[in-house]
Amino acid sequence: MNKKITYAFVQKPEANKKGLYPIYLRAFQSGKKIEIATSITLTNRDWSAIRQRVKKSNKLHERHNAILDAYDKKVLKLLINNFVHDETPLTLRQFKDKILSTHQTDGSFTDYILNYLNENKARLRIESWWSYKSQITKLLKFKKEILFTDLTEQFINDYHLYMLTTLGNNENTASKSLRSLRTFVNISLRYGYMKNNPFKFITIKKVDGKRDFLSLEELNKLSEAYFSGKVTKSIEKEILQYFLFSCYTGLRYSDLKTLQAGSIDGNKIKINMHKTGYLVVIPLTQKAIQLLPQKIPFGTEPVFRIYCNKVTNRILKKIGQTYGIPKKLTCHVARHTFATASITLGIPIEVVSKLLGHTSLKTTQVYAKIVDNVKEREMEKWDRL
Repeated sequence: MNKKITYAFVQKPEANKKGLYPIYLRAFQSGKKIEIATSITLTNRDWSAIRQRVKKSNKLHERHNAILDAYDKKVLKLLINNFVHDETPLTLRQFKDKILSTHQTDGSFTDYILNYLNENKARLRIESWWSYKSQITKLLKFKKEILFTDLTEQFINDYHLYMLTTLGNNENTASKSLRSLRTFVNISLRYGYMKNNPFKFITIKKVDGKRDFLSLEELNKLSEAYFSGKVTKSIEKEILQYFLFSCYTGLRYSDLKTLQAGSIDGNKIKINMHKTGYLVVIPLTQKAIQLLPQKIPFGTEPVFRIYCNKVTNRILKKIGQTYGIPKKLTCHVARHTFATASITLGIPIEVVSKLLGHTSLKTTQVYAKIVDNVKEREMEKWDRL
């Protein structure tokens, strides 16, 4: 079988958000192919498919063609060295990794990351993929074009300040964005697009955010409204149903969406947590059992009809206002409610941690602190007697 690697520069048929078409290095071996994104994006009329170079009509043609020439030299050097010195031919994956690890550090940082995300979409959880894409959009609000050379410690500090002041983000939101940016930087470092790590001397803060949860009285109020038939609109009843089910089981919104009939085994739920992949077994209380549909479907059929996050939160907000609950109700409030209620009822924190599917007890201990704070606040009422 022929193990020879051949390659060509091609213009992708799909345009980016700016209406430009990315240039890729496409390599072939034994009927398979692999693609490497360059930093070059063009209009259709600026690319010569025959010459595999940028036409002079593009004002940056000299710079772009210099990048392609550099790729040519690196590829030829790599293939010749492999042929002369190595007995085992390169695989396409090795070829790509070696080319990227020696690539120059000029070009667009954000274009490279967007191309990387598109290439690796199948390997990422869809929520993570969309989150990373939104972080790039947010980053481009700060600076319209970001080159690899722009990524300095000062740039990161300025971006942090911009999020806190101009965008009005809280520290946790800003820190989440910085962690995403650090992930992008690490990818660039791994493949040789950057040589120095701008995050080397930067500590990303993690502040315990406010966790809203229902008190036992508020949970009982909503539960009573559901079971007594006070909630009559079908969409409100459906959403309150799976919100309360989450309150009694601790399931995340993503786990509610993927909860299948086959996951219910008698009076237990056996489910691989969507976020961590951990298998968690949750015994069902009587209230949770009553919240299951009367006719549970079979096999891979979803247990609940789950509306999108936006609709779910809008309806939950309306329900909260109707029943005088002064909190922003979301599915994560339901998970927080399960955690704090469980600890309040005396369930050992180690058990609560297992039921929530936490990978670390430290994560669960946050809820213990919340419960302690509530106790202290409530005890202060004695001083007002």
